[in-house]
Amino acid sequence: MSEQIETKSQEKSWLNRLKEESWEAELLVSAVAIFAILKSFGAIDWLVIEFIDNLDPSQYLIGYAVVVCGYLAVGVLACMFIIHFVLRAYWIGLVGLNSVFPDYSLKDSVYSSIYTEKLLQILPKLPKTIAKVDELCSVIFSAAFSLMMIYLYFTLVATLYLIIFNLLKDLVPYWILLIPAYIIGLIFIIGVLISIPANMKKNHQKKRLQHIFFVYSSFGNKLLYGPLYKNIMQIFMIFGSNFKRKKSLVRLVIVMSLAGVCFGGIRMGQSNYGYLIVGLENTDTTRIENSYYATTNTSDFLLTPEIQSDIIDSKGIKLFVPIMEHEIRNLSQVCDLKEYPKFKKLPDNERQQKRQEYLDCYQKKHVIRIDEKVIPTEFIKADHPVTQQFGIITYMNTADMKKGMHMLQIEKTLSDTKKLIWKIPFFIVETK
Repeated sequence: MSEQIETKSQEKSWLNRLKEESWEAELLVSAVAIFAILKSFGAIDWLVIEFIDNLDPSQYLIGYAVVVCGYLAVGVLACMFIIHFVLRAYWIGLVGLNSVFPDYSLKDSVYSSIYTEKLLQILPKLPKTIAKVDELCSVIFSAAFSLMMIYLYFTLVATLYLIIFNLLKDLVPYWILLIPAYIIGLIFIIGVLISIPANMKKNHQKKRLQHIFFVYSSFGNKLLYGPLYKNIMQIFMIFGSNFKRKKSLVRLVIVMSLAGVCFGGIRMGQSNYGYLIVGLENTDTTRIENSYYATTNTSDFLLTPEIQSDIIDSKGIKLFVPIMEHEIRNLSQVCDLKEYPKFKKLPDNERQQKRQEYLDCYQKKHVIRIDEKVIPTEFIKADHPVTQQFGIITYMNTADMKKGMHMLQIEKTLSDTKKLIWKIPFFIVETK
């Protein structure tokens, strides 16, 4: 019996020692996490481009949900870890200060005794502040990691679903492939409908309702969180079961989460995520984009055609029109081509023939007008010199055009029902 008590005492002592020294690991992990998380914004920017380029526009909504959750989750994580790092550094300073000056001193104060006494009445004790900051740091750290686990799982599952969807869409009926998405959406809606009344105070003692809520939580969350179900629910349960005792801490975490959402939203606004919900077919032809001109374009990925400048002082215009990967896949339907060929596996003569067929298709599906007049053009396939995107290039003679303002219109046919139209103004000046 005495040996068991001694063993338990040693385990408790080891755990307490680990708790006291955990700040070192927290500080190191926070520093690494801040660097990695801020870099993650670049990864989501890349994911936005990949979705726009590769996904069929009918699947843009799924990609939109993934990247929006990504920006907001990374924003919350970055905000939490930055605040945690600052608070933990402040806590270290307080602990060090407390080791030198254990308490306030009235006798040795540089201020008057009257002022010092009055000020000490409103200031918290140093050990109490140290304990509160330590609690807040630990809560932020655990909350941040639970959010990280949820988002990583969600991103992996959603991305895997999109890959499988696109691999099977030509083999399996469309509605069958959408069944998993409908099931997850239904589980989420059912969860909201059950959890709201179950968590109302007046329903806490209703056994049947609480049992249904438990069954849903056990089954539904397994599907939503996968293998991380128990880890995530453990953290949520710790927060939920201690909410009344530590309301201020939980509220602070909520405030920090809202600040992180704002931070992520600002960063999201700097990306091209909007095209996943608006769609390229809704391009505003009354607005001039910087990406229309090579001299003002700063984008890493072109979503619009591009000419060399808004001021044309030469004898011609060079026009580059980007071709998305999903457009290439759909050309077999648009131009009645037999299939989407694997060019590398074809002999040289067949490869050139197939490429010419696709080039002829691009020629048919792109109409160029200047001042409402159709301009005969001849396209050449090329990669953009800056973004390295695949596209087509054509050159137009402007020697016979009058100086002044002109309007270039590019019309791209994606299908029988979808067309993209861009209007690019340019100004011709006299050449010496």
